[in-house]
Parts: sequence; structure tokens; C-alpha cells
Amino acid sequence: MDSVTRARTEELLRRLTRHATPACKKRQAAKQGLSAPQADGAPLTLIRQLVKGLPRPDQELANALWQTGTHGARQLAVLLADPAAMTPPQLCRWAETLETEDVCDLCAAELFSKTKNPLKLAARWVKHPREMTRRAGFGVVCALAAPRAKTAQADLLKAFALLKNGAADPSPFVYKTVNKALKMLGKKNAALQARALDCADEIIYLFETNHTARWVAQNARISLQKTEKNHAR
Repeated sequence: MDSVTRARTEELLRRLTRHATPACKKRQAAKQGLSAPQADGAPLTLIRQLVKGLPRPDQELANALWQTGTHGARQLAVLLADPAAMTPPQLCRWAETLETEDVCDLCAAELFSKTKNPLKLAARWVKHPREMTRRAGFGVVCALAAPRAKTAQADLLKAFALLKNGAADPSPFVYKTVNKALKMLGKKNAALQARALDCADEIIYLFETNHTARWVAQNARISLQKTEKNHAR
């Protein structure tokens, strides 16, 4: 890290500290399970405001902020990172060092899903032993299925295989993201809705005695069937 990047990193860390609040720090520690050094108490709304005043993307600065390991600095790093500049090994290193669900989801939405081959990365991460890395993989599917996302239909159809295999994941951080992705895919359009309902049926058949997988599928079916009725009106 050169001296300029170091100075800019230190200045941004000072800003995060200056605008931190005890209430936010307490929430971070309670909800995200952060230790005292990691929970800096900087709200995401402030971090987004800071980013607006900075030239973007800035991968060198993003790398320096990520390496600090603090919560707010990592959120800032995600928003400054350049998806086109990060190599697959770099992206994997970030995914494999995720500690909290909010930074994980921010990465999936703002960075990982905007890379060249996001589904390829997702397919790799959903098999990872770390639960937050698996969550990141399914979070990428959520981001690609978002209402405004312009993901090719063929790519969205490929994602169902990942969800079917991940429905029985024992971690709530993961299986709830699988459920969310299944519902988001099904609400994208009529063809995907039909495929999502089929996928839910396949999950129930494959994991007949698995409570988690059955909840993922049945909850998604209820949500998608309500959507189907609304479309029919």
C-alpha cells in the first residue's frame, strides 16, 4: 500500500469513528455478532453518503479498507470496489472472509453479482464449508433475480439447480437466502414462476423427511401461489 492510499484509508476510518453512534454499535454487536473492535458503530446510511463524495471505483482504496477487517470499512470497501477489476481469486478471498450477514448481502448485491460470470462464482461458493460464503453464493442469485436486474432468462433458469441442492442447508443464514432466491426468481415473470413452483415440488420430493428443505419449498409455494392469483385478477 502506498503512502497516499494509507493516508486516505486512515482519513476514512477517522470519519467513520467520528460519525459512529453507541446505539448503532450496540445493534451491530447484537445483530451481527461483532466483537468490540469490529463493531465501529457507523451506520450504512452514513457510509453511502461518504461514498458519494469519493471518486469511484477505486479498487486500491477498497482493498486497503477491506484489509482493516472493521465492519464499516468493509461496507465502504464494497461500495468502492470495481467488479471489472477484481479477479476470481480476489473475489473468492473476499467471499471467504465474510463475517456478517449485512456485509455478505451488500457484497452479493453491489459487487459479486456485477462481475463477469456471477453464477459461476455462486456455484462455487454455495458448496463452501463457511456458511457466510454459502450465503453469498445464494445472495448472488437473489441479486440477479431482483426486479430491475437485467439477467438473461437462460442464466436465471440455471440458478434453480443451485437452489434445489441448497434447500436442505442446516444454517438459517443460508436456507433463508435460498428461500428468498426461490421466491424472487418466481416473481420475475410467468415462465420463471412456473419453474419455481416445479422446483419447490422437486425439493419436497427429494427431501421428504428434511424439515428445513420442506419449509423452504412450502413457504415459497405459498408466496408464489399468491402472486399467481394476483396476476389472474
